[in-house]
Amino acid sequence: MTASAALVAAMGLCALGGAGLAALLWRHGGALPGTKPLAAFLLLVGGWSVGLLFPGPFGAALMALAPLGGAVFVHVAAALTGRAGSGIRWAYATGIAATLAAMIGGAGRFVPWPGVGTLFRYEGAGLAAVAVTVGLAAAGHWLLLDEWRGAGGVRRRQLTLVLLSSGLGLLSVGGLALPVLGVDAYPWPLLLLPLYLIVLAYAVLRYRLMAVNRWAVRAVCWGLLIALAALVSALSAGFAAERAGAPFLWTAVALLGGLGLAGPLRRLADRIVHPGGEVTADDLARWRRELQEAGDEAALTATADRLLRERLALADGGTPGAFDPVELDRAPPGPRRVAGVLADLVAQAHDDLARRRSFAERQRLAELGALAATVAHDLRNPMNIVAMAVADAPPETRGEVRTQLARMDALVRDLLDYAKPWRVELAEVDLADALAALGVDVTADIPPGLTLRADPARLRQALANLLDNAGAVGGRALVSAERAPGSVVIEVCDDGPGVPEEIRASLFQPFVSRSQGGTGLGLAIVAKVMAAHRGSVSLAERPGWSTCVRLRFPS
Repeated sequence: MTASAALVAAMGLCALGGAGLAALLWRHGGALPGTKPLAAFLLLVGGWSVGLLFPGPFGAALMALAPLGGAVFVHVAAALTGRAGSGIRWAYATGIAATLAAMIGGAGRFVPWPGVGTLFRYEGAGLAAVAVTVGLAAAGHWLLLDEWRGAGGVRRRQLTLVLLSSGLGLLSVGGLALPVLGVDAYPWPLLLLPLYLIVLAYAVLRYRLMAVNRWAVRAVCWGLLIALAALVSALSAGFAAERAGAPFLWTAVALLGGLGLAGPLRRLADRIVHPGGEVTADDLARWRRELQEAGDEAALTATADRLLRERLALADGGTPGAFDPVELDRAPPGPRRVAGVLADLVAQAHDDLARRRSFAERQRLAELGALAATVAHDLRNPMNIVAMAVADAPPETRGEVRTQLARMDALVRDLLDYAKPWRVELAEVDLADALAALGVDVTADIPPGLTLRADPARLRQALANLLDNAGAVGGRALVSAERAPGSVVIEVCDDGPGVPEEIRASLFQPFVSRSQGGTGLGLAIVAKVMAAHRGSVSLAERPGWSTCVRLRFPS
């Protein structure tokens, strides 16, 4: 004889739910205290529930796992309360010993039971195992209660949920007390066992893993819809006795009502699961407007911080600015949901800001290109005239004029090069060979055979500009390189006077130079070379050198 369909369904759901929740905890909650022992506990309860479906030695062996489950529960409670220590080892030693004793001496037997066919009754060593399980469960709950008394805020709410779930668990396993007590009644409490696992896992993760709250909203919404359908069905049952066709009418009413109420019920479920986390259309419109007004990343961050403080403080009954976002990780799901919505808007505003900057940069480069073309045309002809005009001048005068004309010509070339659109042709480049091609005397610290994906001409141009910049300030120069995870890093250093503090932030912008007489375009072109390679350029620190420029090429 087998168990009833309801018991089979409940125990099957318990086994599947325990395995699924354990997998969820193991995959997504690995960094959270107590999740791994909780995953083991859920698996054990799921395995224990399967024992009720297999009358015989196999089922009895699974029922003997109860003390081990009690020991794991002590581990869960110790991890949640931060009191892990030698007590856990004693709990496991006791639980394992009681489990082995029940398996060897016999945990009990399956007996005929009204309504379910057979039900397991603990006897002999099994009753001792049950006593050990009760003692271990009491020890775990003592840890939780002791922590609950001294806790507050979110911590207290989490422990309250865990303790409430334990009450549900105690009620559900109470169904197996009926055979021991000799009470001939249907063990309906056992049907609540799958719900106990769900509530326990949710109690632990509600304030830690926000994804479970999205599932909770769906569950509450479906529960409300099912309750509504049950109410409609009850009404239709009475109405159907009086009129033919009434069941069909009420079924249609239930379907249409469910469709019409799905939106309001979802909003209600959302408020239940995320109290204080409601975000209205007016909130979204105002947040978008204020975030769009930010002119740079600093202003965007400050605006987001202010909006979050105002919204969460008012939702919590406080005053604007009273909420500290640093505490957000320990906040309830509602405030964290608000922060998540705002974070999405901030990301959108950041993308819009980047697009506006890119558009402004393209406009600036177009204007600069037109200016460069005009300068090249309008300056080179007068420069040629000046060069011819001093042909008969003294040698020292001709030399000085040629020097100055060369500087002007270099400025025009750099300006034209910086302003025109680029397209890089990537190839595998040996860095040592590229440096040697420049023909400069420089100290190199480059691993043999180090290669990178780069445009050979643009790579040489960047290195030449950096070395020219280093030579302009005098002193020694160093080129070092190494392969880092996902990139190749090159550093060009010198021991000159360093970079003045007032230009460090804008050093790679056009017309900013740290040496007198510089055009201010050499480092700007380096920055453009790196942007074209989807890499980066920045100042770095290296002992023994006053200035280091770091180039990072993606590999």
